[in-house]
Amino acid sequence: MKETFNFLIRKHNTPHPHYDLYLEVGDELKSWIIPNGIPTIKKEKKVAVENEILDEPIDNLESQEIFEDAYGKGKTKLWDKGIYTLETNKKIKIIIKAEGNKFNGKFLLHVPNWGRWTKKRLWTLEMIR
Repeated sequence: MKETFNFLIRKHNTPHPHYDLYLEVGDELKSWIIPNGIPTIKKEKKVAVENEILDEPIDNLESQEIFEDAYGKGKTKLWDKGIYTLETNKKIKIIIKAEGNKFNGKFLLHVPNWGRWTKKRLWTLEMIR
C-alpha cells in the first residue's frame, strides 16, 4: 500500500490573486503559487511557480488569515484540503492522486524545458485523470 500525505490549497487575495498549493512530502512541506486557478478538467494545464519549502506543519497554514509570499501580502481562505497518494516523486516530475472535495483526481506537476532556467522554477499542474 502506498503512503498518503496531506495537501492544502488556499485562495490568496493579494494585489495579484492566486492559489497556494501545499503538499506534505515526508518531513517537507513543498509549495507552489498557481496564478490562474486550479485545473478542474482532464488535460487542463496551469502554470505553477515553485515557492519555498516550509518547515512548519500544514495544519498551521489552515488558520493563517494574513500571509505574505512572492505575489504579495493578503488574506487567505481555505479552498480545499485532503489527502493524496504520491505516485511519482522526481526532481522535475511529481504525480499525485488527490482526494479532496474540489482537488480530486490524478495530477501531474512537471517542469517543462522552458521552466527550468528561470529564477524560480516554473512547473505546470495538469489534471491527468
